[in-house]
Amino acid sequence: MPFSRLPLAVLALGTLSIAAGCAGDAKDAPETASNVEGRMLHTPETFTGESTAAIDGDGSMSLVSDHGARCAGPYRQVPNDNAAEVRAGASNSGVAKLTCSDGRTGSVMFTLGANQAIGTGMLGQDIVTLIIEE
Repeated sequence: MPFSRLPLAVLALGTLSIAAGCAGDAKDAPETASNVEGRMLHTPETFTGESTAAIDGDGSMSLVSDHGARCAGPYRQVPNDNAAEVRAGASNSGVAKLTCSDGRTGSVMFTLGANQAIGTGMLGQDIVTLIIEE
């Protein structure tokens, strides 16, 4: 009869091994890409692309304009220093620093929501609005 318990013990040990392996895989998992869409305020130019990090993490952003320009740069999470002024809880924001193939550069500051981030900033001489959706 002691052998009848052996398969259950082996199964339990195997399950623990698999669970331990999965726990290690979570931090080794590749970054996920989020969709990015945007538009310029004063010109009829739109952007599509992706961010390689979650909206509340660090990564990079890569965009393509419908006019052919390619823009890319780092995206990172930053503390929102204004939260105390409006009596809000501690929160985070994101910022992207972009450089485009046509020579434009700029920064976009994002407000983080549950499943998206909305950002506004300057790109070259115009205002740009971008939305990151997970």
